[in-house]
Formats: sequence, structure tokens, C-alpha cells
Amino acid sequence: MKANVHHLPITKHARVYTYGNNIDKADVVWLVAHGYGYLSEKFIQRFSDLDADKHFVIAPEALNRFYLNGLSGKVGASWMTTEDRENEILDYMQYLDNVFLTFNLHKVRKLVVLGFSQGGSTVARWFLNTKHPIETLVFWGSSIPDEVLNSEKIHTAKIFTLIGDEDEFVQKDTLDTIMKKYNNVNLKFSHIFYKGGHKILTQPLMQLIDKLKLS
Repeated sequence: MKANVHHLPITKHARVYTYGNNIDKADVVWLVAHGYGYLSEKFIQRFSDLDADKHFVIAPEALNRFYLNGLSGKVGASWMTTEDRENEILDYMQYLDNVFLTFNLHKVRKLVVLGFSQGGSTVARWFLNTKHPIETLVFWGSSIPDEVLNSEKIHTAKIFTLIGDEDEFVQKDTLDTIMKKYNNVNLKFSHIFYKGGHKILTQPLMQLIDKLKLS
């Protein structure tokens, strides 16, 4: 017997962490999406070296939390899995739209959307489908999904990529494949290749700020 599946929309409380003194006075507002297994409270600390008067950081936490090891202990979160994939994508796109509206991001001086690791695919799909204006996209330790890369819309954004030379998830053969895909669609992007692993580090973050002309 085949079971029937039903999808029910529900209300869910999402956590969003912020860093900065005043979003209305900030020169730059960052919307940052963490990677698989992170929590936003820890992830946002990677941006704590930014000047809190000039920068305001918003870190929404993915909706799916789980124990990282076994049935108790440290908890992480995931933006999606392959299970019920399309609805999970729909949920986080609606969630990020809600974040955009809640923080009135259409009014800020400059918005930078950054996705780290799994968060890169997350913000890319959101960018493709949202009606809200996003001019600058940063992919850190991640790549652009094919459906976004092959869209016309991706060429309307300023794209920045960051990869560490010790990133265990983006090794040389993977990086070569990513760059070939970008070149095949004539994507214009600025790339920072830094010393370090699969994490947000202060030095490349400052390099990014320099390239973005945000300092």
C-alpha cells in the first residue's frame, strides 16, 4: 500500500542574531547565512572584528536543528537536506524574505548578502527567486548552484568568491570545476584565495571589505 503525503503550512519561530549598534546609521548591512551544522550565535562572532558603528550584521539561523553527535550534546542547524527538498527550499526562501522585510533592508545604505558553505547555495537560490533587490553576493567556501548560475539574473549582481587553500571541501579539482563553470557562462566575479581552511577568517574578511570598498 502506498501512503499519501500531505504538506501543511505551519508557523515556526526562527532565531536571528544581529551585531552592530544601529542598522539605520550603518554604512553597510550584512545578511549572512551560516554553513551546515552551525548556529547563528556562534557564526556571527566571526564578524565581531567589524566596526559596530559602520557595519550591522544579520545572521538568520537555519530552521532545521539537530544533534551533531548522537542523541544529545552540541546542536547545529541545516538549511535543507534532500528529503522533501523543494518544500525546504521554499520554506527558507520565504524565511529570508521575511528577514528582509522585518529589518527594512530596502532602506539600508548598502546591503551585502554573504553565504558560507551550505549558506552559499541558500542565498543563491533566494537571490534567484526573491523580488527584493540584492546587488552584492558573496560566496565563501561555496559555489553557485547550476540553476542559479545558468540564469540571466546572476549577471545583474556583483559576485565575490572566497576559498581557503586548506579548505577540505573545496580542493583543487573541485575549485577547477567551479571556475570552469563560471567561465563557461561568462560570469564576472572577484576572487580571493586566502591561506586557511573552511571558515570565516578576519584577514580575508578585511580583504573582502577592501575589494567591496566598504572600509
